[in-house]
Amino acid sequence: MALGEPGVGREEKQLACEAALKSRTFARSEQLQGFLRYICEMELAGRGAEISEYSIATVALNRKSDYAPGEDSSVRSRAHALRRKLQEYYESEPQEGDWRIELPKGSYRPLFVSRSPLLPEVRQAEIRQAELEAPRPRRQAVSRVRPFLLGAAAATALAAILFALLGSRLRPDPIDAVVREAWGPTVAAGGDVLIVVGCPPLARFTRNSKSAPPKTAPLPAPAELLDWYQDQNLEHRGVPLFLFPTRNYPVFADALATAAVTSLLTTSGTGFQATPEPFVQLMAIHERGLVVIGAPAYTGLAARLLKVMPYSIRFDEAMSDEVITDGRSVFAPTRAVANRFSTVYGLITVLPSQPGRSRPERTLIFSGITGSPGAQAAIQFFTSPTAMRDLRARFRKEGYTQWPAAYQVVVRCGVDREEAINSVYETHRILAKPPVIE
Repeated sequence: MALGEPGVGREEKQLACEAALKSRTFARSEQLQGFLRYICEMELAGRGAEISEYSIATVALNRKSDYAPGEDSSVRSRAHALRRKLQEYYESEPQEGDWRIELPKGSYRPLFVSRSPLLPEVRQAEIRQAELEAPRPRRQAVSRVRPFLLGAAAATALAAILFALLGSRLRPDPIDAVVREAWGPTVAAGGDVLIVVGCPPLARFTRNSKSAPPKTAPLPAPAELLDWYQDQNLEHRGVPLFLFPTRNYPVFADALATAAVTSLLTTSGTGFQATPEPFVQLMAIHERGLVVIGAPAYTGLAARLLKVMPYSIRFDEAMSDEVITDGRSVFAPTRAVANRFSTVYGLITVLPSQPGRSRPERTLIFSGITGSPGAQAAIQFFTSPTAMRDLRARFRKEGYTQWPAAYQVVVRCGVDREEAINSVYETHRILAKPPVIE
């Protein structure tokens, strides 16, 4: 049913909308014009009930299809601005039609209301006097109307309660259904996930020999590195430089991968904690969802988990590179100009809850070749609705109507310096009998 006062027709609504869009008030507000045009056209087409925050974002405001209301408040802020702009328009410009557009708070559906001015005070007094002199209805008639009014009020109250209870379920899920299926309990609202980020061993420059961590002796920086350091346009001023070992910093691609996971969990309403692996206490993993990001070469937890998997990452002496292999197939990186990676591989490993856990948490491992965007590509693949539909179709061809409890997927990606620029399926392996991690 269209919203608005009785008597307002489609033509009147269309005239009200066109008048507002052509007004001086809206002339320089292209976003608000698009917002108003979209909701009015939907209402005129009899589809006002389909208007949602997501549809406004993707259709009227040109947001991407992965728009997440929990992360982006642009629709809500634009709706607030539209209400003010409509009020400004009707107060500052002459009106020809009999109807005006309002956007009620808490709703994105336009309301068309009458612009008829208030009757003069004399006329209002005459109406009040006529109402006083009008014959009172019989008590019997009142008694017949009252139960109806009470029933209508009760029905209205019940409808309001049902709407409040079901309202959240009617809103579109910001996470695609197939992505939610693939991640399973890891993206459950109210869940608890620990994100462990691998950190490679590094030697960090410092000017202060006393800034090294306890029990770590700083070493004078080799002369070969001093020229390189100064070529970075970093301030030096001739102060002696020292190096000290550290494991507090993830590589750039793994940091991007971590940001993608935290974004997904935030959208799903899942609680999480992200921490570098050196800071993790093993007891903190118990009874929690677990996401591990990084290569086995510098992520002890990933090395331990992948040790018993068909596909793992190891250093190939003949190729002088790290590769993903199951002992038969080998996926090796390629290099281009300046010995930089041009193609690398990522590895996704999905494991069920381990014995002894009472909750159905999952362990997800996103790994790649050391120092490369492999883990980032793996997460891009595992959060892509298109990729997940394709993967689900592959599983169904093998007779799995549900997502397997344990499996691995190898993905390939092109590289621009240290960032993945795509993510393509390469192969997968379903683990009929999930391994027990000791």
